[in-house]
Amino acid sequence: MTSLKSLNVFISLILVLNLSWVKVALSNWDEATGHLQSFKPTDEWLSKNKPFTCTPEIQVAECARNTRNKFPEIQLFAHFITNHADDAFHGCPYGTCCAYEAFPQPDEVEVAFPDEHIFFWHGFGGMSGVGTNLIADPQTGIFGYETRQHPKFILGPPNYRYRENGHDTGYPRYKSVTAGLKAWPKNIYPSSYDKLPGHPKCGTANSPNKDPGQNPKAGKVVYTPVPASAYFPPPPLLIN
Repeated sequence: MTSLKSLNVFISLILVLNLSWVKVALSNWDEATGHLQSFKPTDEWLSKNKPFTCTPEIQVAECARNTRNKFPEIQLFAHFITNHADDAFHGCPYGTCCAYEAFPQPDEVEVAFPDEHIFFWHGFGGMSGVGTNLIADPQTGIFGYETRQHPKFILGPPNYRYRENGHDTGYPRYKSVTAGLKAWPKNIYPSSYDKLPGHPKCGTANSPNKDPGQNPKAGKVVYTPVPASAYFPPPPLLIN
C-alpha cells in the first residue's frame, strides 16, 4: 500500500511538472512584427483556418507580446476578440487570443471597430510594430512583462535579455510551414492609420474609452489613456 501511495505521488508530481512546462512554453516573449488595430479575418478565412490554440481572459498586450505556441508549433498570426465586460480593468482590453500557423492576405481581413485586432509574426503582414502598450498589472496598470523563463508577471521595465523574438524560426517545421507564403505589400495602408492611438480602445464603438490607465499611487505613470474621440474606424486597405 505504501509503495502504491508513493507511486501515485510520483505520478502526480510528474503531471504537475509537465503542466508547469506547458504553461511556460505557451508564454514565449516573442513580440508581433506587425499589427492592424480594429481588424479581423473574414468569416470565410476563419472557416478554412483553425487556430492551434485560443487563450481566454488575457490582455491584448499579452496576445501581441507573448506567443501561444509550444514546440513544434509555428505561430504566424493571432486574432484577438475583446470581451467588453472587462473594459474598465487595468490593462484592458481583455479578451480571447487565438493563434494560427497561417495568416490571411489583405483581401481576407475586414474592419471590426473597435472589437477585434490582429497581429503578425516573422514580417508577414500588418503595420510595423507590436501595436499595444506593455503588459500591465491588472491591479494598478503599472507596466511589466512576462518571459518563458519567468512565466509570472514581472513588474517594472522589461529586461530585454529575456526576449526571444523569432524563437520558432529554429523549430524543425518552420521552413515547411512558411515555404511559399506571400508577405503583405508595404504600400496598402492609408496614411490615416498613423493617427490611430498606440493602444486599442477599451470600450464599444459609441462608448467612452474606459481604460483606467495607471494608478499614480502604485508607481511612475508613463501612460495616460486618450479619449474615445481619438479612435475611429480605420478605412479599408488600399488593395484592388
